[in-house]
Amino acid sequence: MNEINNQEKFEVRDLRKKDQYITDDKFLNGYARFLGIYAVGVYGSLCRHANKGQRSWPSIRKMGEELDIGKNSILEAIKRMEFFQIIKKYRVGKMANNRYDLIRKQRWLPVDEENLRKYSEVCDINFTGLQDKLHRFVARTSNSKETQSKELKEGGTSFNNKKSKPFYRGMLIVPSKGKRWCIPVDGSSWLEFVGEEKDIEWK
Repeated sequence: MNEINNQEKFEVRDLRKKDQYITDDKFLNGYARFLGIYAVGVYGSLCRHANKGQRSWPSIRKMGEELDIGKNSILEAIKRMEFFQIIKKYRVGKMANNRYDLIRKQRWLPVDEENLRKYSEVCDINFTGLQDKLHRFVARTSNSKETQSKELKEGGTSFNNKKSKPFYRGMLIVPSKGKRWCIPVDGSSWLEFVGEEKDIEWK
C-alpha cells in the first residue's frame, strides 16, 4: 500500500481531547458550495474518525448511519472530494473498509474555472451552475470591506469603473500596490497577474 507523503499530512483533530475534532475554514469557505452538503457531512465523518497519522477508515455503513444518508450519496461525495485532492482513498480488499488519507489544504486542487469544468465532466454536474457559483463567490469576496479599502487607498478604483469585471481563468483581477492580482476562490494567496490584456475576460 502506498503511504501518504509526510508533507501532505496535517492535523485535523485536537488529539488532546478525544471527544472533539476540527476542520479547516478553507473547506467550508471555499469548497463546500461546489462539493455539496453530502460531501460536507462525509468529510466531517472522516475527520472525526481520523487517527494521529491523519488516516481514517469508517465503513460506508457507519458513515451512512451517522449522517442518515444512503450509500450512493456517500460514494458520490467521496468521488467529488477525491477530484479536488482533499482526500485520497485506498482500496485494501473486498472485506476490509477503505482507507482515507486526509490531505493538507496546501495540496488541494484550486477552485477555478478550468478545474470546475473538468470537475463537471468527471462528476456529471452542470457546469453553468458551478460557473455561476464561482462568479458570485468571487464577486462577494472581492467586494469585502478589506478589499475595497485597499483599492481606495492604492488608487485602484479606476480599474473597476467598468460595468463588467476582469477575470483570468475564473479568478477576479484586482489592483494592489501598483500591480494586478488574481484572487483564488479557495482563499489561498493572491497571484500576480503577468499576462497580457488579451488574456483578460470581462464579465
